[in-house]
Amino acid sequence: MRRTNVAVLSITSFIIDSALSSWWMVLPLYLQELGASVAEVGISYAAINAAWAVSQLPGGLLSDRFGRKRVIVMCTSTFIPFFISMLILKSWLAAAIAITISSFFAGLQNPSFSSMIAESSEGSSTARAFGFYNFLMNLGWAVGPLMGAFIIPFWGFDLLFILGALASALCLALRILLLEEAKKAEEMPLRPSLKEFLPFLISISVFSLANGIIAPLIPIHAEKFQKFTTGEIELMFFTAQLFTSIASLIAGSIITRTGGMRGLGFSFVLSGIFSLLWFFSHSYAAFALLSLYYISYFAFAEVSFGTALSGITTRGNRATAFGTATVFAGLSNSIGSYIGGVMWESLQPVVPFLLASSLMVLSPAFLKRVDHNQ
Repeated sequence: MRRTNVAVLSITSFIIDSALSSWWMVLPLYLQELGASVAEVGISYAAINAAWAVSQLPGGLLSDRFGRKRVIVMCTSTFIPFFISMLILKSWLAAAIAITISSFFAGLQNPSFSSMIAESSEGSSTARAFGFYNFLMNLGWAVGPLMGAFIIPFWGFDLLFILGALASALCLALRILLLEEAKKAEEMPLRPSLKEFLPFLISISVFSLANGIIAPLIPIHAEKFQKFTTGEIELMFFTAQLFTSIASLIAGSIITRTGGMRGLGFSFVLSGIFSLLWFFSHSYAAFALLSLYYISYFAFAEVSFGTALSGITTRGNRATAFGTATVFAGLSNSIGSYIGGVMWESLQPVVPFLLASSLMVLSPAFLKRVDHNQ
């Protein structure tokens, strides 16, 4: 059961994320194509991220109350009508609202994912389980942009939405048939303490705010200043996600030795350095530096986050703790997206990247008060 759960969640996430990321990486350009300004793109990202964030805590509470599988299956079932609606909605506002609603349900299931992975692995294998999950998830985010790079120039976005609906139906069936609830174990005292958890939340929030600032600006900067075509931008994201997926396997082994909290600190600093260097890069250097930024963020930081929080929680409160942490991170990311869009239009394009880089490098300072053995 334990290996089956991790395998099913990892494989189905690969399938759905491949379909989603085939157009997600160029979503700012798609919204602009539908009539949105850069500021409106930033606002859309803020709403999408906010919906994902605010659903985390209720998602955690529902998961701890009714079980991981029920929440995951219910949320997965909403993705099919979402992709169908994207075939119909052709105004940027309507599309942004639909994505925001879907983002809410995606966030609602997120604490159940992390909790089921933690409960389907034991001790030192937890980091490796998260590493394997992140490997296939990030591989999906690599395959998707590659699909988009070939499909969008010839058939547009609609074919990708059709593939997304089919992928969601397949994954729903697999999750219904193959996922199993982990058996309840004897509970330890409630952890983490506020003294540990508060600085952890602050650090995660500052880092997420910084990443939110530049998230919607990366494809826009790549098109307007680095002079990449939409296909080249998709290929750049493909390259970054491919290396990130491979790095996730390595991250699992490294985080097992260093601990989740130390892993977070290192990944935060490296993310800040590489994201700023990417802004000033061109041609092949841009491909390499975006890959290094993504490896720091989506491989090492993600695996460290899941490992650290799994180590200081129990089954009875784990999903709620994941939900709480992700609410703070997601809302911060949402605020950052709004700030980034406004700063882009009112200041020099380099300013939001400088601010984001500085915040990333400073964010590990709050982790000094947390037990780094976790």
